[in-house]
Amino acid sequence: TIYLSTDEQNKSSMVASSQQQQLPPFDLQAYISRYDPHSETHLQRLLFLAHHFHNHGNGSGSSSVVGTVGSVSSDESSTARQAFQLAVQRMKQSGNHRRYLEEYGAVADAPHNSSAASVEGGGVVDPNAPELTGTTPSIIASPIRSNSSTNQKHVIQHYLDYEPSFPHNSKMESAVMLETLDGRLHTAQSRLMKEAIRTALLALAEFHRERGELREAWRRVARSREYCANGRQHTQVCLLLVELGVDLREWSSVRDTISRAEHTVMGDHEDPLFHAKLRAGLALAHLAEGRYLEAAKEFTSVSPELTNQLSGVLSAEDLALYGSLLGLATLDRKMLHSLVIDGVFKGRLELVPIMREALHHYSRAEYGQCLSLLQTGTLKRDLLIDMHLHPHVPILLDMIRDRCIVQYFQPYSSVSLSKMGNVFGCTLEEMEDVVAKLLMSNNENGVSLGEGARINALEKTLSVEGPKSVQRKARRKARVRAAKMGVQFARNAEGMILRVACIENGITIQSDKRPGWRNRSGRPRDGASRRVSSPDHLRGSDPYGSDDSVSDDAMEIDNMGNPNEF
Repeated sequence: TIYLSTDEQNKSSMVASSQQQQLPPFDLQAYISRYDPHSETHLQRLLFLAHHFHNHGNGSGSSSVVGTVGSVSSDESSTARQAFQLAVQRMKQSGNHRRYLEEYGAVADAPHNSSAASVEGGGVVDPNAPELTGTTPSIIASPIRSNSSTNQKHVIQHYLDYEPSFPHNSKMESAVMLETLDGRLHTAQSRLMKEAIRTALLALAEFHRERGELREAWRRVARSREYCANGRQHTQVCLLLVELGVDLREWSSVRDTISRAEHTVMGDHEDPLFHAKLRAGLALAHLAEGRYLEAAKEFTSVSPELTNQLSGVLSAEDLALYGSLLGLATLDRKMLHSLVIDGVFKGRLELVPIMREALHHYSRAEYGQCLSLLQTGTLKRDLLIDMHLHPHVPILLDMIRDRCIVQYFQPYSSVSLSKMGNVFGCTLEEMEDVVAKLLMSNNENGVSLGEGARINALEKTLSVEGPKSVQRKARRKARVRAAKMGVQFARNAEGMILRVACIENGITIQSDKRPGWRNRSGRPRDGASRRVSSPDHLRGSDPYGSDDSVSDDAMEIDNMGNPNEF
């Protein structure tokens, strides 16, 4: 039995000490400055952060991010207030009174493809557009909120007062501007000017997007695709559709748009990073739909020249964080080194030094320190405050933990579960449950402890069969399979010989029951040849007439001792 070294046992104290460290205050301005201030992503992330820090500041979060909730409650409340202030400021600048009313609870959360939005916006439904059935961004922006009470849902009321004058003034200004934009569109349509029509449709789409009417904006952009005349215009429309699809969480629409763009947009576009942006959008769709391996390969293959050119959807830090985390959770050691640690993706790791450190610990087989960095500290907080990663963090961390356990156990034949639990920062019972789930998963997530791995419940060890035992079982299976094949071959040969003998002697073997004749034995037809009611009259009972007899004979052969094994 091979046990863990004493140095590895001391890693549990490092995990415990790291959990007690107080997190530094969150820099909201530095975080939100990564994204385009005029994008919907900017507003959604502000609202997500506000609700997230509000819930954790009150101690109602679903998972603990900090060591001591009481010591950071005031800091998180101030961060939530600052996020709400920036969000409201953005709503007022863009005239987004609809989202403002939804956050304060003045109106019910309405889907963005409702008829009211279309009628109020003067939109025309595109008959060729796909059906969109997503959730509202107000719900997306705060997925961890509780719907148990109105006060808990509309928490902005605890930080900022409601201003009834803003929605009223914004509605009047929006109506005037919408009338002007509609007039330009009708004028361009009456003159049959394709470029003017396309420009008017994009202006209307920008108007609806600024005011939170994302579905109407999507329909306007989709209609403008018919009036594109060159590759540059096609790329502009495709990227707008991808961005709106991400904001609406319509991942099937995002994938369809990207597939159509890859097959229709030719090489005459002016954006050299067009395909890199499409790949990043496709990777985000794979992540949202739970296809982590495909998402990891797409994120790690995005061109390193793409940094903040897609700030309306993702920042350069997001690309580095998503690619490294998904690669650590899904890729084996060889692919992880070729795609993430030593590949073209290596330059992106400079933007997330903590993730780079975790990858280095993993590559040096320091799995306890790698997991401690992922499960505590600022890296865990950065994962939870990301609105795209937040619902997938528990699953991805479990996948990384399972992969670390498998990688750790691979060179050993037997390991003590208690000492293994010290390395990974958990108790003996928790480690036993994790290993049991790994054994029962049967290579479900691409990781396995190996054939023959089992838990010794008495000695509390995890062991795997040796190579000699595995070879012995393989020889036994091969011997049983060969015996069954021999018995089956003998049965078929006997049957063919008997059939030839019957034909040579003019004996016909047929069934007793024939259509149109009664089943009366001993009454052969006149002039008919000799008939035997069954083959048993010729050769008696068949000793191999069933599969059970084949199995019995095979087992008798298997039970015979093989002198080569002793």
